[in-house]
Amino acid sequence: MKTRASFLLLCGAAAPVLVFAPTAFAADAAPPAMVTPAVDAVPATAAEDQSGDIVVTAQQRRQRLIDAPVPVTVLSGETLKAFRIQGLGELSLYTPGLLVQEQSVQRSGFNLRGITQDDSSPVSEPTISIFVDGIDNSRQGGAISELLDVNTVQVIRGPQGTLFGRGSVIGVIAVESNRPTKDWSAEVSADVSTLNGYNVTAIGNAPIVDDTVMFRTAWRFKRRDGDAVNVAIPKGRLNGIDTISGRSTLRVKPVEAVTSDLIFTYQEDHPPATEFKSIVVAPAGGDTDPFTPAAQDRPDQGISRKVWGLTWDNQIDLSEHLKLRSFTGYRQVRSIEHWDGDGTGYAYIIGDQNTLQKQYSEELRATWTPDPSFTVIAGGNWFHEKVNDTIALGINEQYLLGSFPSVANRTKSIVANPAFTSLNYGAVTRDNDRTSWSGYVNASKTFFNRLTFDVGLRYTYDDATTSASAAHRTAGGIAGVAFAQGIFGDSGGNVSRNTATFGFWTPRGAVSYKITPNLNIYAGVAKGTRSGVVDASFSTKVVQPNATWNIVKPEEVMNYEAGIKAKVGRINADLTLYKYNYTNLQVRDTTTINGQLNNAGKADGKGVEVSVRGPVLPGLNVIGSYAYNDSGYTYYVTSAGANLSGNQFRLSPHHKVSLAAKYEHAVTDSILGHVRVTEFYQSKTFMNADNLPYESQGGYALTNFGIGLADDTRGWSAEIYVNNLFDKNYLLDLGNTGKSFGLPTAIRGEPRIAGIRLQQSF
Repeated sequence: MKTRASFLLLCGAAAPVLVFAPTAFAADAAPPAMVTPAVDAVPATAAEDQSGDIVVTAQQRRQRLIDAPVPVTVLSGETLKAFRIQGLGELSLYTPGLLVQEQSVQRSGFNLRGITQDDSSPVSEPTISIFVDGIDNSRQGGAISELLDVNTVQVIRGPQGTLFGRGSVIGVIAVESNRPTKDWSAEVSADVSTLNGYNVTAIGNAPIVDDTVMFRTAWRFKRRDGDAVNVAIPKGRLNGIDTISGRSTLRVKPVEAVTSDLIFTYQEDHPPATEFKSIVVAPAGGDTDPFTPAAQDRPDQGISRKVWGLTWDNQIDLSEHLKLRSFTGYRQVRSIEHWDGDGTGYAYIIGDQNTLQKQYSEELRATWTPDPSFTVIAGGNWFHEKVNDTIALGINEQYLLGSFPSVANRTKSIVANPAFTSLNYGAVTRDNDRTSWSGYVNASKTFFNRLTFDVGLRYTYDDATTSASAAHRTAGGIAGVAFAQGIFGDSGGNVSRNTATFGFWTPRGAVSYKITPNLNIYAGVAKGTRSGVVDASFSTKVVQPNATWNIVKPEEVMNYEAGIKAKVGRINADLTLYKYNYTNLQVRDTTTINGQLNNAGKADGKGVEVSVRGPVLPGLNVIGSYAYNDSGYTYYVTSAGANLSGNQFRLSPHHKVSLAAKYEHAVTDSILGHVRVTEFYQSKTFMNADNLPYESQGGYALTNFGIGLADDTRGWSAEIYVNNLFDKNYLLDLGNTGKSFGLPTAIRGEPRIAGIRLQQSF
């Protein structure tokens, strides 16, 4: 393992040297004219042209990757297919600085440059924005979606609040789907895999009225048995997949200057429960190893989620120099989750969450380019969100006040004391009603065809109203003792309401200098702001009709970065150095059972990001990345008085490196054979802010492999693939609900999965 890890780190560190070396040798040649290729010459659906110019929209306009003064990783739809990337969780393997912890479709963690977004509270604001076709998908319960029929995925690192708005505190994941074209086409693919897995995808495109009305639709049906055995329930499995996902787009183009797309998206998920394996109490005949069978005895555990939305995307070219674009969106997420919080075969801790999210949004953007050296982008955004959420926990006080093992006393006997209630069930309901308005402007000006200044500013005003109530009940008519009014308190049927407003500016500035047309250096500074929160709590000892309000101030980050981007032939490479400082960092305090949100104090981080991609040899394409991150709390004291200052952030490895390669070679005149390999390594990761050694994951490496044939003339392809080739055991998380009761639980990562994929295009 050490040998593999050292090799990967060496590859990541050497990548910029290998790429930039040809640039140094080329310096003796006469410098080419300082002309940037016009991005309008690249088809709107292309992420890369024949010369290897990668096109991004990281600054809300089309630019070559090496010209954009921000660190961005872009993966085209063809790359997603080539490496079988079907979900956001797999982006970690190809993006420096990004770690996606996909526990389930309901609960996910996105970590970028050390900062994690994984808060399921209905009142919390995101730190990493996820936009799909211009619509915000950032809130945790609806963030995970299939990457189905996608044109590009862009991961833009660093604060992007000026151009992307709410939640873009430390970065953005922007997904753009394929849009209808004027040609007839269809595609069907099918996978079968171990664990009784199947995955069927169908895509169709049709012109309806010549070049004026076009339609495209794509649907995926995906299912797989759980990869973890649950011995507490007959034939029980955990960590499975059961998903239906689809998108249909109607494009209307009444005149050449107007394009209007109406997009309907839908995803429904009914997977079995997430594994929460106790590392304290072993199942009957088993052990506490996170990778052996679990015992979760709750019969109704599992997840049910439905997500759907409508997007209306309009593009109008008013003139050669002035373009308008608007995004109108509605999105709804309804999810229910039941889980076994203790992760044992005993009826001790249960959890439930029922959430309904509705959001409405409108953005209008104007892009003015009076000449190729000058661009101004200005716009405004309105966003309205209503989230109704009830979260509940049930505690068996017969064990809590009787005798039950804990991480501090693993050998303690299990004794249920009948003097106490077998279920003290408490629930808190919170309604988040938030309206946000913002306006922004960004200008870019190039001097002498070499020196470019980018400056921008956004003002955001949030009006946040929270309504809250709490209730509890016990079993057998026995009153609760540990929590007399339930774990979240009791408001006696009363609903409290409170409102707060938050206004803030998010500026950015960058300067770049072209040494040659294909070698660019840049530096930038940007401010990111995570909006404030109105949260509520109730006493667990007495009935409290009126909530105790917790107004959490906005958190702020100042980010400084500098980088170099180069293109040699069709190879693109970049190197970024960054440093950031947080104030009023918002942290969910896990030392409190209800996880109160607080301004924790201060934090900072610094790091290096390297990426390289392109054909390094005839037929051999690579995507390589390396990220070093050193981030953590400079000052953080919990409500219980624990001083976590100096601790490393949760889910934040110091080192992360990946190398993906695909080699193609002609087998016959029309058939190409290919081999693809993806190697990924990350160093030790702590699962929680307290940095406990037993709640960590050591460094590990994963290998994905595929081999196949493709005939472009006849439109078919076939591949045999294996993910996690060497069946490496690793953890996604450790702690969870049980941590608050001394019973941390573990969630294992995906084991080896092998399958066959067939595809036919028409």
